[in-house]
Amino acid sequence: MIRSPSSSSPPSFKETLSAVMSGFKPQIYKTHDEDRIVTEWTARNNFRFPPPLMSDDAAAAAAAAAAAGSSDRFRVIHEEPRKNTLLYLLLSQYNPWLDCEMTREKRAYLKPRVGEMCYAVYCEGSSLSSSSHLTTQPSKFFRNETVMDIVNLYLWPLLISRADEVIASRTFSDWKRLFTHTITLAFPDYEYWVSIASGSASMSSTFISISDQRRTAQIMKYISPARVLYLLTTSAGLWPYGQKTTSHSSRHGGLCSIKPKIKGYNDKTEIDWLVGADFLRKMKRVHMYFAPLMPQPIIPNTNICDDVNDE
Repeated sequence: MIRSPSSSSPPSFKETLSAVMSGFKPQIYKTHDEDRIVTEWTARNNFRFPPPLMSDDAAAAAAAAAAAGSSDRFRVIHEEPRKNTLLYLLLSQYNPWLDCEMTREKRAYLKPRVGEMCYAVYCEGSSLSSSSHLTTQPSKFFRNETVMDIVNLYLWPLLISRADEVIASRTFSDWKRLFTHTITLAFPDYEYWVSIASGSASMSSTFISISDQRRTAQIMKYISPARVLYLLTTSAGLWPYGQKTTSHSSRHGGLCSIKPKIKGYNDKTEIDWLVGADFLRKMKRVHMYFAPLMPQPIIPNTNICDDVNDE
């Protein structure tokens, strides 16, 4: 069902910023029956989520940290995050404009639990001590939240469930076919919103205001095969597994390498996968989030927020 964001939806980055600046009011969130619903759905659609990386899986945690080039990016969740606490707000980043019943249930299914691992992706210029970027660069916040949705709701289940098909995608044309066949599993309304954004379908005012429909259509337009694939490359440096780039040794990992930049992708663009299908099937899911502060000097051209948005 197509619908606008509800007041009960997890917070956006803007709401996170506001809450952090105004203080916290801890509140335990209720559990629901999402586990059973999502498990049944994923089994029917062959679009299951990888098991989470747990703190007691020492070998897997060490391997993941080594792949990312830094163990301090991986942290253990010692206590179930409570609403309006900083960790809950960070791990709950997602774009509320992409909401529907199934994505809500999947997000609840993926909520962080004690003993699981989380992984920070540092984002320059998003300090919680200032809200100036909300007015000067609001589109960046929407795009960064959308990146988290793509990672959590699409890339994790795609990589483990369709590992052979992913690795078999040797050209961008191959990848586009796989993307077209699977993207609606993560975002059921994807085709509708893309048709709105492209102008091939007219907006309907039945459920959502016209302004909100325009906003959602533009966000869905951003979820393109090229941008989604880019998140897996060593150039993006986002992924917590895989290989690092040779020019920037402190960057995060990547699963594939592509020579052209996003704007240069065409059907014949070659994808060099740096891992095999078995590697993808063995990856353990971690709770990725954009952290607002960089704990060390930023190496030029290593910021995923700028890379993804500028491309």
